Amino acid sequence: MVICTCPYCGGDLKSEIDSYYCGFCEMSITTEDAQENGQRKQIPFLLNNVTISDADENTMQLMQRSTNDLIVMLRLVRQKRTDFYNYLRVLNKAKGDFQEHAELTGKDYEYWTRKAWVLENILRDRTGVFPERITDDYLSGLAVRADKINGKSMRIRAKKQTNQDTK
Repeated sequence: MVICTCPYCGGDLKSEIDSYYCGFCEMSITTEDAQENGQRKQIPFLLNNVTISDADENTMQLMQRSTNDLIVMLRLVRQKRTDFYNYLRVLNKAKGDFQEHAELTGKDYEYWTRKAWVLENILRDRTGVFPERITDDYLSGLAVRADKINGKSMRIRAKKQTNQDTK
């Protein structure tokens, strides 16, 4: 038998018109968010759904993104910032006609530095910290943990009866 349960506490939901109600959480749950038999709401950790062009969104739009998206985006932005820093170093060493290019590259470096700060601070507001280094191992570890958590049920098992309990 399928029991509709809360995606937050795993408790049984009371059916209402067009939604459910969780007595433990004291809140309405949409039919889309209601789960079955204590399962957690599945949160995919997708590494390939974020591109560097997504970082061009304004801060308010970035704040609407998932934390996972922001972590992946921060990695891309940091790489872009590093690329412009290296271009700027080369252009500053070259004398002559490269000054205009150095100024443009410097502006790009500043843009990506500020984007990195925005992402770091949004993550810091949410979690209290932001990752110093975002490696392939770090991202794959997040994905593995997300899959593990997605599979954990929120059902409380009844205590098993022993022979002594039945006497």
